[in-house]
Amino acid sequence: MFRKTFTVFVFVVLLLGGLTTIFAATPRSGGTLKVAASSLQSLQLYKTAANDITDSQSVIFDTLFILSKDDFKPIPSLAEGWTNPDPLTWVFSIKKGVLFHDDNPVFPKGTRREVTADDVVYSIEFMQKTSTAYTLGPITGVKALDRYTVEITTKTPQPFLVNDPNRLCRMCVIPKEAIDKLGEDGFAKYPIGSGAYKFKSFSPDSGLLLVKNAFYRLPVYLDAVEFVVIPDPLAQSIALQSGEIDVIKHLFNLEMADSFEKNPKFNVVKSGGGSYRGLGFNTTVEPYNNPAVRKALSMLLDIDTAYKAIIGDHGERAYGQVPPWVPFGYDTSLKDLWSYDPPQGLKILAANGFKDQDGDGFLDLNGKPFKIEIKTLAGSQVKALTILATQLREKGINASVLTQDTAVWADDLLKGNTTVFFDYSFAGTTGFHSLFHGSMIGAANTHFYNNPEVNKLLDEALTKVKFDELSSLWKKAQRLVFKDTVGIPLYFEYSYAVASKKVVDFVPPWGGLTLVSTENNVWLNK
Repeated sequence: MFRKTFTVFVFVVLLLGGLTTIFAATPRSGGTLKVAASSLQSLQLYKTAANDITDSQSVIFDTLFILSKDDFKPIPSLAEGWTNPDPLTWVFSIKKGVLFHDDNPVFPKGTRREVTADDVVYSIEFMQKTSTAYTLGPITGVKALDRYTVEITTKTPQPFLVNDPNRLCRMCVIPKEAIDKLGEDGFAKYPIGSGAYKFKSFSPDSGLLLVKNAFYRLPVYLDAVEFVVIPDPLAQSIALQSGEIDVIKHLFNLEMADSFEKNPKFNVVKSGGGSYRGLGFNTTVEPYNNPAVRKALSMLLDIDTAYKAIIGDHGERAYGQVPPWVPFGYDTSLKDLWSYDPPQGLKILAANGFKDQDGDGFLDLNGKPFKIEIKTLAGSQVKALTILATQLREKGINASVLTQDTAVWADDLLKGNTTVFFDYSFAGTTGFHSLFHGSMIGAANTHFYNNPEVNKLLDEALTKVKFDELSSLWKKAQRLVFKDTVGIPLYFEYSYAVASKKVVDFVPPWGGLTLVSTENNVWLNK
C-alpha cells in the first residue's frame, strides 16, 4: 500500500513539474523598471566606486565579460572568449556586429557604428589614464591584433585581471570620437555605449532615465530603466512597499530584511558576497598618526554588542578586512589582535597626553578639547556606529556620528578631509589591496597608509596562482595592517536585493548590475 501511494505521489509531482515547465511564464515586453539609487551626482567613469554610479554604467556600456550570478566566475559578454597563452599575455576575441548607440550628439539617428578591437584598446588606455577608483594592475601593453582581437600584456602574472569585480570587469567600452567631441565632462553628461539600454536624461537630484536599445545583440524586454534617487534607506523601503519603485538593489537598512522576507509581495535575494564594515583612520593626521592611540581606541569598543544589536543574523564579526567569501585571505586568527579592555585603553591614552583638564567629563589632548566625528553614509551602519560612539562617550571620549550624502562622504575621504570614517565595501577578491596598498593613496586608500613591507607582500600576492602561496602572502599583509590598527574591523554585512514580485529574473549586482545577459533577462510580468 505504501509503495503504491508513493508511486502515485511521485507521478503527481512529475506531472506538476512538467506542467510548470509547459506553462512557465513567457517574457513580456514593455514597462519601465524603477530602481532605487542613494546618490547619482555624476556619471563620470572611474572617479568613484559608488555602487549606484557603477551599476548604472553597467547598463549603458558593454564590458568584455560579466561575473556569473552563480559562482562569480567570468563569462563572455562583449568578448566571445579569451585565452591566457602565457602568464603575461591575455587575448580577447570580440563579438562581431555589436553597435554603439545612435540618436545622440556623436552618432546621429541611423548612423550606428560597429564596436571593434580598436575601441577596446582605447577604452583600456582611457581607464588606465583616468581612473582614481579602480586599477587594472601593471598592464604594459594593449593592442589590436586585428579588427576583432585584442592582446593585453602585463609586467607580472595577473591571475586576478579577469575574476576580480573591481578590475577589468569594470572597464566600459566607449567610442573615442565621443570623448574627442564631448570631452570627459561632456561625456559624463551624455554617456554613449553599446549596452542594452541607452541614455535619455539625467538629473543629480532626481535620477537617470535609460531607454531600450532596439539594436542590442540580445532581446531587451523593458522599454526603459529609471534610477530613482532616494538617499535615505528607510525611504527606499517605504517607496518599494508603496510601488513607487520596483527594486532595491542594495538593502542598506538590513533590519528590514526580515520584514520583506515575510511579505509575499516581494522577493529577497541574497548575493553570494557582501561588504566589509569597519572604522578607518586617516593615519597622517594627529593623533591618528600614532598607532598606540588607534589601538587604545579599539580597546574601548564593545563591537559584538554594537553589531549584533543592528545586524543580527545578517552578518558576522570581522577581525580583518578580507571576508569569508574570499577564502584565500579570510583569517579568523586575527581575533588575537583585538580585545575589549577599557581600563587598558584609557591607560594607553593617558600615557599619550589624554586627560580631562577642564572637568567636563571628556578627555582633552594636550590641554585642548578632543573630539571624534565619525563620517559615514546612510545605512544600517549608522545605528551600529551610533552605539559605538555612545560607548566612547561613556568612557570619556567626545564622539559623534555624521551622516553624509554618498558623494560628499567619498569626496571628503579622497581629499583627506576626514579623520575617522566608516570603512566601506571593497570586500571583493582584491579589495584589501585597494584599501591598503600605498599605490592606491588618492584613490581607494583613504587611510593614506603606506607600508613598504605590506606593499611588497601584496604586489607579490597578485602574481600568484597557487592558493597556498597567495593565501600566505595575503594573510601576512593583513596581519601587518591590523597590527598597526590602520582600521578597526567591525563586521561583514551580507548583501541583499529586494524586488517586487512583478520583477522577473533580477540578479543582485556583483561587479556591476546585469539586466540583460545570457544568464538573465529582466522583464515585468504585469
